[in-house]
Amino acid sequence: MAFEVLDPGVFLDNGLFLEDFFFDSAKKHDWLKYENKKVLVRGCSTIIPPWAYMYITGKLVPVAKSVRFGNEHDNVVVFRSATS
Repeated sequence: MAFEVLDPGVFLDNGLFLEDFFFDSAKKHDWLKYENKKVLVRGCSTIIPPWAYMYITGKLVPVAKSVRFGNEHDNVVVFRSATS
């Protein structure tokens, strides 16, 4: 199954989680590139607070077909649209 992979590391500043940088990066991120796609939010690749994963998921839910958390071989569905 093919996923569009989102690594939360794109929201870090040189590998560090800084709240202001995270929100600024998320604001600038092109969330529409995930429109009608199955998205895998890679887990455990970076150290970010749990609420940041929830924030990312909240940004994906309006556009993605489904959202999973984990890796390509072991993941959990956290959202599936009614049309998928």
